[in-house]
Amino acid sequence: MRYLVTISLLFISIGVFGRKADTALLRKTIADFDGALVSKDTIVLKRILSDDVSYGHSNGWIQRKNEVISDLYNGTITYKKIEVKARPFEIVGINKNTVSVRLNAEIDLEMSNKPLQVKLSVLQVWVWKNKHWELFARQSVKI
Repeated sequence: MRYLVTISLLFISIGVFGRKADTALLRKTIADFDGALVSKDTIVLKRILSDDVSYGHSNGWIQRKNEVISDLYNGTITYKKIEVKARPFEIVGINKNTVSVRLNAEIDLEMSNKPLQVKLSVLQVWVWKNKHWELFARQSVKI
C-alpha cells in the first residue's frame, strides 16, 4: 500500500511540478505564427492567438484577436517578411504554464499600401493551454 501511495504521489508531482516548457515546441510555434502572418493563414492564427490576446505594435496600436485577423484579411496590414534574429532570442521567464520571450526581428510589411521596413524588439507572453502554446500578449518597440 505504501508503494502504491508513493508511486501515485510521484506521478502527481511530475505532472504538476515537473513540467518544463518545451522550448523546441515554443520556437516552432513562434515560427508558425510568423509564417501565418506572412501567408495570412487565418486557421493557424485562430489556433495560436489567445481569445484574450493583446497585440501591441511599435506605433502604439493595440489589437485584439479578431482585429489582427480581419486587418490581415482586408489588407490593412500585409506582412511580406518576418526575420527573427538569432540573438537575442531568449526565454526570460517561466511560471507554471506561462513563458515570456524576448526577440529582435526585422519586418517588411505594407500598412495601408505603404511599404515599411522596421527593426523591432518584441516581448511575447505565451500560455500553455489546450495542449499547445497560445500567444496571450505581444508588445514591440522600434530599435
